Amino acid sequence: MPDMVAVKRTLRLVTASFATAAVLIVIVLAGIDLSEPPSPDLGDGAVLAVAVVGLIGLVAAALWYSRAGERPTPPARVQTGFIIRVAIAELGLLLGVMAIFLTGAVGPAIIGLGLFLVALLMLYLGLNRIPDS
Repeated sequence: MPDMVAVKRTLRLVTASFATAAVLIVIVLAGIDLSEPPSPDLGDGAVLAVAVVGLIGLVAAALWYSRAGERPTPPARVQTGFIIRVAIAELGLLLGVMAIFLTGAVGPAIIGLGLFLVALLMLYLGLNRIPDS
């Protein structure tokens, strides 16, 4: 069974990797010319959808932060819970990336990236609140 120090170190690496990869993906996709978008008038709906899904991920991260370290939790459960919350927080970003291909608009991806990075920061800070023992 892994100890909490090793789990926290691994999750910090996962957080940094996700943040770096998300920024790079949005930068690369924003710079690619995808020619004519199939549905350019769906941009407003994509922004709204990304914002709603991104805020759900942000709420999941905020709950993690507020409850982190309140009671003793086994390292395996901390790791599983953290990864599930990262996946929930990432949904807004993934929807924003999909919106680039569907609408040609970069705005939804930028909004999804911003909400995802804030959620990752909250998860990281919540991870720091968990005691090592």
